Amino acid sequence: MNGHGTRSCSGITLLEGLLASVVLAAATTTVIWPFVAARQNEQIAARQTLACCLAQELLEEILAKPFEDPDGASDPGPDAGEGSRAAFDNIDDYQGYSEGPGQIVCFDGEGAGDLTAEGLSRSATATYVYVGGQDTTEEPTFILITVQVSYRGDSIVTLKRLAYAVQ
Repeated sequence: MNGHGTRSCSGITLLEGLLASVVLAAATTTVIWPFVAARQNEQIAARQTLACCLAQELLEEILAKPFEDPDGASDPGPDAGEGSRAAFDNIDDYQGYSEGPGQIVCFDGEGAGDLTAEGLSRSATATYVYVGGQDTTEEPTFILITVQVSYRGDSIVTLKRLAYAVQ
């Protein structure tokens, strides 16, 4: 041949290579996205499960305490000398109790230190209440216990329990 005929190329052009890269990137993102979303959902579910356990644990700890203060004090909140949770001796000592992120301590004294607990905080209130028909001039015989677990300031779990003073 004299070179004036048609030529055939067997390679790919730069433009074809770039287009193939874009299509591959889009396909990869589409395939990977469900796995990323599933992992995020798994983390949220694990955090919610842990929050429920932490709330239940604190509520049970509070309910294990006596209704009446052994020292006779009647003001909600810790009494003098009860600076730590270990020293609380009745239900109303938990009024205003809180543990910030990274400070949650389980009943056994161990911190809730796994990665799922990161960003969780926990608080409790113990408020004396009267129910309908109850004489409000007498000492209250009910206390409303509220335990809340939050993640970065947003409440995840709130448990409430009404405790009664057994006479």
